[in-house]
Amino acid sequence: NDIIVAVGCANGAVILCKTGILAARPGGENAGSSSAVIGDSSSSVGESINVLSKSTPGEIVATVGGGHACVMSLAFHPTIPNSFAVGRKDGTIDVYSSANNGGYNDLSFRRMHRLVHSSFPIRALSFSKPDGALLFAGDDDGNLYSYDASCNNEHTHMSAPVKLVACALAAHKGWIMNLTPFPDGRRVATCGSDRSARVWDCGMGLASGTPVHSFEGAHDGLVWGVDCGSVVRASGGGIGAGRVSGGDRVKLISCGNDGVMQVFSCGE
Repeated sequence: NDIIVAVGCANGAVILCKTGILAARPGGENAGSSSAVIGDSSSSVGESINVLSKSTPGEIVATVGGGHACVMSLAFHPTIPNSFAVGRKDGTIDVYSSANNGGYNDLSFRRMHRLVHSSFPIRALSFSKPDGALLFAGDDDGNLYSYDASCNNEHTHMSAPVKLVACALAAHKGWIMNLTPFPDGRRVATCGSDRSARVWDCGMGLASGTPVHSFEGAHDGLVWGVDCGSVVRASGGGIGAGRVSGGDRVKLISCGNDGVMQVFSCGE
């Protein structure tokens, strides 16, 4: 199967397109498995892998959710196939899913949920890692929402409840531009038009509106993007030989209107 790209449109629709690039490594015991990704750690040096499929790049697979407010953000569920959330300009969040996983020609999406807790544009949207148990959303009023989606799995196709469990009011003094969940599933980072980047505990920290870390004035202007990951340290065998062990190696990176990229330590 191809890697699929979702494109949000001003008319409220989401267009799903083929890229012409294989989502799984061809051949071998993992052929056809979405867990076997092109260029993953099982690739050997000098290995020749055909990453191109026989599809036409840009071929439309499905058009979903037209006739609603402009799409501002999109987030695929990390474990439930053909399921994604859409953040809209009017503050609504729609969750769509297709029960048919047999092939692109049989995809038929339904709106499973509409979340209406905000009336401001939803620019930031993401499911938690690694299992998508939480759905995070940030709006232009600076509010950060957390929804419990843990009742859903591959068999429910997002039909189980998705409930608001916490909201950090005024998480930022202005728009929340972007957010990213931490790999440990316990924290989420946000950035905003107030020139700051912040890290939140997904439990009581988010409910109390108190960030774990707050990097004020991180940039001279809007902070457009934020992401996090682990730094792998070499041990004996050279670069890549080390293993990540310990939160002190978790780093947060942000990019701003000033053209600068900042790296922060978020281990403690």
